[in-house]
Amino acid sequence: MAYSERNISEMQKRVAPRVYGNLDLDIVPERFRSELGESSILKKNSRITALLADPKKVEFFRQLTLMGDPLADAYAALIPELGFRKIREMLETAIVQGIDAVSEAPPELKAFIGAVDEKPQWLDMERVERAARFMRLPTALWGDYALRVAFMNTYVNGYQGLPMIITGALTSESAGRRMTETASTFKLATLPGALDRGGEAYRSVLLVRLMHAMVRGNLLRKKEVWDFSVYGLPIPQVDQMGAALVTSYAFAKRALKAKRPFKQLERDIVELNRYTAFLLGMHDQFLSAEPEQIVETWEMCQATLRHMHDPRGKQLNEATLTAYRRPNTNLFNRALHFLDSNANRFMYEKIVGRRTAEEMGVEAGLKEALSFATLFTPLGVNYSALYMADKVPALHKLIDRFAVKEIHKQLHAEGPAEYKTDSKSYAM
Repeated sequence: MAYSERNISEMQKRVAPRVYGNLDLDIVPERFRSELGESSILKKNSRITALLADPKKVEFFRQLTLMGDPLADAYAALIPELGFRKIREMLETAIVQGIDAVSEAPPELKAFIGAVDEKPQWLDMERVERAARFMRLPTALWGDYALRVAFMNTYVNGYQGLPMIITGALTSESAGRRMTETASTFKLATLPGALDRGGEAYRSVLLVRLMHAMVRGNLLRKKEVWDFSVYGLPIPQVDQMGAALVTSYAFAKRALKAKRPFKQLERDIVELNRYTAFLLGMHDQFLSAEPEQIVETWEMCQATLRHMHDPRGKQLNEATLTAYRRPNTNLFNRALHFLDSNANRFMYEKIVGRRTAEEMGVEAGLKEALSFATLFTPLGVNYSALYMADKVPALHKLIDRFAVKEIHKQLHAEGPAEYKTDSKSYAM
């Protein structure tokens, strides 16, 4: 069962009264806007202008901006009473053995597990497995090298980057840990059967939800570091949209431009994305398989987010770029780290533009361009060769076993993700 209610404010207060009962969910936080500024690149987009002229759509996205994950939030709210260790142990037992294996399971845990156990009617696991199979090879080859820039894109806007700043991600060690936790979830999702009930990715996603709920609860209690009237809810649904929809949005834009439905591979990957998003606790609005709704959702989230430059974004970028994620410090791995860090500087500038990159403390010149070419040219050649070999039936299983083995190797080198947060370290 996904979140489907349109009256999100009422639903959150009903499901998680400890978290939302005393919050004014009728406010319009400073981060939310219903009119495009003169400098917005979406200003002349007639479709966006029409969407923003619809008061019902604007109100719905205002509520999504103040929506967390009430099922997980209600369960995490028991931590002061039961302790983090017990809360996590009960959740892991329920994931692996089922809710009946949890002695004296609180109703909040039963509701949380019951929601994800109830598979959505639209789910086609054959599509999910086909998409995971396709994604395994690029993940095996590139999974360690395009991660930094994905994180850095979320730091451009201070309204979105603030939770990372407050919770201590300004150090390379903390930034590296956050990358590992996020990367492991998406890597695991490509492995055979990992999204089945109790599978490795299934478990990882639910632990991420618990961690996000902990962060939300901790920040909402620390009014000295989190201004609800300005930033709204920490880690809201609209800020998780990128992880849920980024590739689906690219496919949807392409399909709409060509005036065609999704191709089979595109539709399979959309199914993988939407099921992962379902497990992450995303609202139905983010779970569509229709190109029109996917594009509308993405663009409404972008249009209603006010931009704020936060100079601490530079520190976040630097911490992310310098985080050492190699298994050891021998010469080969230090060289890979150097190429990885500089290649991501190059990609970041190409994605956000030179002006924004410089504003965010990232400069890319000849060294960074050469690093990108040195790192990704052989990776591209290897991928092309293996992709073509994978089309040969006799090699199909061999290539897949190679990809699975490489992903497991990456996960082992990174070590286990902690999925926790220490509120004592929170500071502005």
